[in-house]
Amino acid sequence: MEDIQQDYLLPLSKKKLAMLELISTNFSSTEQVWLSGYFWGLSKQKKDTLPIKNIISNECIVTILSASQTGNARALSKLLYKECKLKDIKAKLVNAFDYKFKKINKEKIFIIITSTQGEGEPPEEALDLYRFLMSKKAPKLNNFYYSVFGLGDSSYNFFCQSSKDFDKKLHELGGIRLFDRVDADIEYTEIAQKWFKDIVKKISELLKNINIKINTSFSAEKESIFSSVSYTKEKPFSAKLCVNKKITGRNSIRDVRHIEIDISNSGIIYRPGDVLGVWYENDPVLVKELLKLLSIKKNTVIMVKKQKKIIYDVLKNNFELTVNSINVVSLYAKLSNNKILQDIVLNKDKLRIYANTVSIINMIRQFPPINTFNQSILDILRPMQPRLYSISSSQSEMENEVHITVRVIQYLDQGKLYLGGASGYLTHRVQEDGIINVFIVENDHFRLPKDHNIPIIMIGAGTGIAPFRSFMQERDSKNANGKNWLFFGNPSFTEDFLYQIEWQRYFKKGLLTNIDLAWSRDQINKIYVQDKIREKGGKIWNWIKDGAYIYVCGDASNMAKGVELALLDIFIQYNNMNLDEAKYFLNNLRKDKRYQRDLY
Repeated sequence: MEDIQQDYLLPLSKKKLAMLELISTNFSSTEQVWLSGYFWGLSKQKKDTLPIKNIISNECIVTILSASQTGNARALSKLLYKECKLKDIKAKLVNAFDYKFKKINKEKIFIIITSTQGEGEPPEEALDLYRFLMSKKAPKLNNFYYSVFGLGDSSYNFFCQSSKDFDKKLHELGGIRLFDRVDADIEYTEIAQKWFKDIVKKISELLKNINIKINTSFSAEKESIFSSVSYTKEKPFSAKLCVNKKITGRNSIRDVRHIEIDISNSGIIYRPGDVLGVWYENDPVLVKELLKLLSIKKNTVIMVKKQKKIIYDVLKNNFELTVNSINVVSLYAKLSNNKILQDIVLNKDKLRIYANTVSIINMIRQFPPINTFNQSILDILRPMQPRLYSISSSQSEMENEVHITVRVIQYLDQGKLYLGGASGYLTHRVQEDGIINVFIVENDHFRLPKDHNIPIIMIGAGTGIAPFRSFMQERDSKNANGKNWLFFGNPSFTEDFLYQIEWQRYFKKGLLTNIDLAWSRDQINKIYVQDKIREKGGKIWNWIKDGAYIYVCGDASNMAKGVELALLDIFIQYNNMNLDEAKYFLNNLRKDKRYQRDLY
């Protein structure tokens, strides 16, 4: 009976007990405490439905990675990180650009919040991670738990494609979905809040199984991490519009404005490369015309989020009316029950062309509704989103001002001239000294080198010149010694040389070392910035060998691709590389932050 009791109290053989006593003398008291938890965790793993190995309590066990193009993914990642801290979950927050992706198989719990750009591509800062995972070099992911949160716009063909690709590939490599992927549309705040709660709860449950202390209680004051005193998309600053000046010529095919905004007493800080978010209002004339076509009275009362509101005010302030999309056309065809429009929707090519060429107002004019819609009209429209503009000033020089460069979007429809939603608002409807709501979006993947002696090459077309104006102001104010080279393209020299006097002054002063201009309509054969880059290929290569940083800003679909091909041609021609070697070299420039792009 005594032997049975001893076996019950100490279920080890004499041999195992002797081994334990022998090795335990080599551990400190702290290590012995850790070992007790370690062995307890091993015993629990056999019962757990989600086993996880090799998690050590003093490590960061959750990696939150943000892959952001305009700052939304980065902002959400910071909020999730705070949520983890409130729960005492040891997490680290990493920008995709800085992530050591070759060690991804060492991760334990991996959360990625990503946006999508262009034709379903990942954000610029996540390109290396994406390419690595999609390559044959991607490692097997064992004991790897992950979840993906995607940000996108459902009106585009490749809605949240980046998040879908990451989710699929991580699963194929052996990762275990901790929580199903979420693809959030432009109205993402509520779904993000719910996902934060769900994902943190899931992590907490997983970690409890391995005896890692988790604080499961929220205090009332911790409940809402979305509230913040800083100026954000949700809580913008009411600033004064001071200057609205046209900077293209009278005969230009484009109307481009220089806008100056007073941010005195805001405490707002921005850096060259950052972006300004601007909230706008729809044109009252457009709103009235739309209501008339829909046979809806201006003062009709509707319910919006359980609140009674006037439909005129809602359409003016809360919904996108100037940009049509595949989704809007499809929903309107269904709602209006129009056979002709429904046939267009059935043909993907016709649908895409129609959405790109016919405005919302003209679509409704072409295919008037059978019945009055009232409330249901809101179901087909996209929620209004702020417009984002590259900042064209340096705060070190402008202090309490922020400048942006705005191209006025114009189009004729049924003989009537319509303006873009935000561009028309900023340039035609807000008077000087009028109030606009703004906020700053940090753009850490488009930054000047910290060393002011490093040369830079700036490549832009159209309003893509905006951030380079801020770069030059910054370098001028810092008395930087680094060389500066601008490549700029637009239709015409006499009509479209944006900020011409300023660039000439910088060149005369010696701050702007080189300037090469491409005018597409000043001669029979069109000349673009990529043509000028090839023309100066040898000199560009010498600058790159001297450590120059390359910046590209402008259109993602045409200009940026053309510039990248031109750079590859330079590497091939002047350094005897083949195409694969040239691509590898360019990718290394990107990794070293010497090749940065800000595309739209």
